[in-house]
Amino acid sequence: MNWLQRLPGALLFFARGAFTSLFRNVSLAIVSVALAVTLWVFVTDHENPTEVQTFNGSISVKFVNAPNGLDVANASEATVRLRIEAPKSEINKLRPGDFEATVNLGGFPAGQVTVPVDATSSNGRVHVLDVVPPRIDVTLESVRTKDVPVKVSLVGAPQQGFAAAAATTEPATATVSGPESLVALVDSVAADVFLTGVHADVNEDRIELKPRDARGGEISRVKVNPDTARVNVGIEQREFTRTFVVSPAITGVPAAGYSVSGVAIDPGTVSVTGPVDVLQSIDAVRGIPTDAISIADARADVVRSANLVLPAGARLQGAAGGTAAPPKITVSIKPAKGEQTFRVVPQVRNVAAGLALTQVDAVTVTLAGDVPTLLAVTPESIVVVVDAQGLAGGLHSVPMQITPPGGTTVIRSDPDELGIALILRP
Repeated sequence: MNWLQRLPGALLFFARGAFTSLFRNVSLAIVSVALAVTLWVFVTDHENPTEVQTFNGSISVKFVNAPNGLDVANASEATVRLRIEAPKSEINKLRPGDFEATVNLGGFPAGQVTVPVDATSSNGRVHVLDVVPPRIDVTLESVRTKDVPVKVSLVGAPQQGFAAAAATTEPATATVSGPESLVALVDSVAADVFLTGVHADVNEDRIELKPRDARGGEISRVKVNPDTARVNVGIEQREFTRTFVVSPAITGVPAAGYSVSGVAIDPGTVSVTGPVDVLQSIDAVRGIPTDAISIADARADVVRSANLVLPAGARLQGAAGGTAAPPKITVSIKPAKGEQTFRVVPQVRNVAAGLALTQVDAVTVTLAGDVPTLLAVTPESIVVVVDAQGLAGGLHSVPMQITPPGGTTVIRSDPDELGIALILRP
């Protein structure tokens, strides 16, 4: 029974000891955590210090809570700059999208008001210290709406030879709304369609509509409903390409004794591009003439790069759609071939001793060759020889040996043989 009487005291003793031990351990844990946190803060601040600087970027201002029936017509600033505080590692990663600058217009009347700009960051470790400028002037105006036509604005040009035809939009009109002074400036809403290099119809289901004034300038701060349109722009082929022969226009005549032996054209055909009516006006047989190529008094080949004479509205089509080089025309000039007749007195050789030769008549010799060479030939340059060796006195018909000048040949002689008379010397 005594141990039962002493049990409460023993339990109290053990409980007091356990509590004292726990208290001492908890205190030690708290002190340890505090030291660890202090050390972490020190190390972190040393390796990644907090910096204060102006953010390198402009932040667009958003207007919120505009009173019913009012909208922003103008603002003294569209963007602001921010002075921030953040760890160095965070500053290096910041982008303009990490910030939001807003102007609360709630409760302001129509007219010009000066309102503060509030800026925040989506990064919890970044604090905005200052906004520059801290306040901006805002003009509030009554909201106005009106219907305007949807117009298609063509940007760029189709592929060469093609052109834009009719354009249609759905819807044909749109409603613009916004500050009354800006809405008054809106003449239409434009759907920009890019045509650069296209050669087929353009069909776009959702092209953004932009409010424009009468001169085509874009009007900001005006809403468009609907904000997109379906647009169709027809593309028509206006130019076609056909192949034609090149027809050199050669003028003049070569020098005397020369003639044209041939004409070479490189290339012999060209591709011409233009409207159908223009292409149909070109003679399909004669082709495309060149400008004049003179061969007057020419004694050698004439080589020219000749320009083609194209009708208005036509152009040469080169490789890959580029401009073709003018064709090269070569007119071959050669000496003309001809014949010429000469009267030549023959030479009679080897007449026997004691015999004499009576008078010898001239014979006719016809030569062939280049005309310039024939023009330089004289009767004295043609050698006609008759050999009288072994002939006795009397009448004889003797063959003639004719030697023509270089560059010529003997075609014929008249007579074929020379008649000579040999008589005794007195």
